Amino acid sequence: MADDLRVLSDLKSKFAHYDDYQRCLADLGKAILEINRINKESAGKDEIGTTYHDQVDKPTENLTETLSYVTKRLGTVVEAGNDTSDIMDRSDEEAGSQADAF
Repeated sequence: MADDLRVLSDLKSKFAHYDDYQRCLADLGKAILEINRINKESAGKDEIGTTYHDQVDKPTENLTETLSYVTKRLGTVVEAGNDTSDIMDRSDEEAGSQADAF
């Protein structure tokens, strides 16, 4: 990616949609938690409900954990991109201030 960056706007365009992706994943996580809650309350505690939970609970738990992991990693990318963008903004401002001083 570094080879493609020429100006600050290049960096910003690379990360432009990452915040949206992170929000979508967070919304998906909330929906999955609600589905999990409904599943646990609906299946019952009889033999059929127990069989249902044996089949559904673990894969759903794995999905929730995977989504959480991806969301956290994407958050790290968003944060790093924002930090880098801020650093480059400050560098541009300082360079402009230095040029004005001469």
